[in-house]
Amino acid sequence: MAELGVALLTFAPARTQDFVSLGRCAEEEGYAACYTTESLTDTLSIDLAILLGTSRIRVGSFVTVSYLRHPIIAAQMATTASDLSGGRFVLGVGLGHKVRLEALGVTVGKPSTDLPAYVRDVKEVLAGRGKQRYPDLPPQSYQGRPLDFRTPEHPVPVYTAAVGPKMAEAGAAVSDGVMTWLVPHSGTSELVAATVRAGERTGRPAPPLEASVHVFVCDDLDAARETARASLSYWVGLPAYNSALARAGYEEEAARIATAFRAGDTAALGAAVSDRLIDEYCLVGPRARCLDQLARWHDADVATAVLVPHPVLPGESYPAGVERSLRALAPS
Repeated sequence: MAELGVALLTFAPARTQDFVSLGRCAEEEGYAACYTTESLTDTLSIDLAILLGTSRIRVGSFVTVSYLRHPIIAAQMATTASDLSGGRFVLGVGLGHKVRLEALGVTVGKPSTDLPAYVRDVKEVLAGRGKQRYPDLPPQSYQGRPLDFRTPEHPVPVYTAAVGPKMAEAGAAVSDGVMTWLVPHSGTSELVAATVRAGERTGRPAPPLEASVHVFVCDDLDAARETARASLSYWVGLPAYNSALARAGYEEEAARIATAFRAGDTAALGAAVSDRLIDEYCLVGPRARCLDQLARWHDADVATAVLVPHPVLPGESYPAGVERSLRALAPS
């Protein structure tokens, strides 16, 4: 049976202290992990705040964008977070979206090469081999003693993001786990198989796969579906997520969504997201229905079902909606 975690949307309308309070709520309700996403924000600093406000729960990035941070900076922040939390921090890394990165002036390379290379560099620094990885870095000293990069007191797991099997296998070959975002339930087994292949190729056990599951808890099923449709329509139009949808057997729906996305037709985009698709990505409706849907993810060979709660009720704030959902679906 999969353990339950939660992922908080750091771009949502909330303050840093709200995320800390939600992390504490997740800990109190028995969730195994509290993760944060990154878009228009700095997920790692928010992770650090949550770690300082909790005492037991696993905390980490789901995921931080590798192209925006040098591996040394990521490794040093991970060291600080791990040391301050007694080893509760997980560094999840991913590539981000090409269209957004290029708009920031960031050059994007080859994903299946760049992400594994980034993970290897981070791990080298964490393991105390930073000088060997960066031999041209001029030496530094303090009071006559040579300096080196700080290393953590506890091991820091480094996870990689994946939407398709190629990235899942490439990441699993070098990382300690795989995190998926907006992969349909029916497409998840393909990524689990990719991690198994990576394990066989590297001669080590397949790393765990943690899958995101969006959550819209509301007694009014139609209202919950409409909120889900409005929340998902932008994401499923992005190329990587649209391709994952097509691979899961929804070629026609993916094509309609892609066409509407390129045209900027928000009405057509929402109309293309059917109730059947919503059920692929989400737990939606009354609590009992959401729990029934969650049972499918327990049977999907994922290590962690990472719930992504959204506000649904009229006038409900993001923090209030997340807290209500966390308490409704808390592990028994």
